[in-house]
Amino acid sequence: MPCCTDVTHLMNELKAESNALRIFIEILKKEESALIEGKLEEIDYLASNKTKLIQELIQHDDHRNVFFLKIGLPTERKSIDSWLTELAEQNSSFSEIKALWKELLDLAKTAQQFTYSNGLIIANRLQHNLRSFAALHGAAGNVALYGPKGQPYI
Repeated sequence: MPCCTDVTHLMNELKAESNALRIFIEILKKEESALIEGKLEEIDYLASNKTKLIQELIQHDDHRNVFFLKIGLPTERKSIDSWLTELAEQNSSFSEIKALWKELLDLAKTAQQFTYSNGLIIANRLQHNLRSFAALHGAAGNVALYGPKGQPYI
């Protein structure tokens, strides 16, 4: 069983990671709007901020995993859930940690959903641009019905 200061440090780390994820989600929301509205300059700016936050989130993830490995706990969700439940039952002052963990997982799921949604928007834009390019290419007298890999253009 880790000492109180280690668990308190983990709680602080979970709070910091959750805050970083909230900011990341806000960036993803802004990115979604910029993608829909076609604001390329804003997308570039957001991508830069997103990259910085991803690096911060990776550091938080690394710190959390080091903590779990240090106490001999596998970094699988099921093991962590069981350990947190047991910890909260043994010491009521750590009851908040289970809620912090759940909040972190919920935020991560939200970020994953926005990332997926933004990816779909990008894929749709790409398809639209490819079709437009093919139409322009054909209008210029360069009719190509198939791409270099044999896929149909339009």
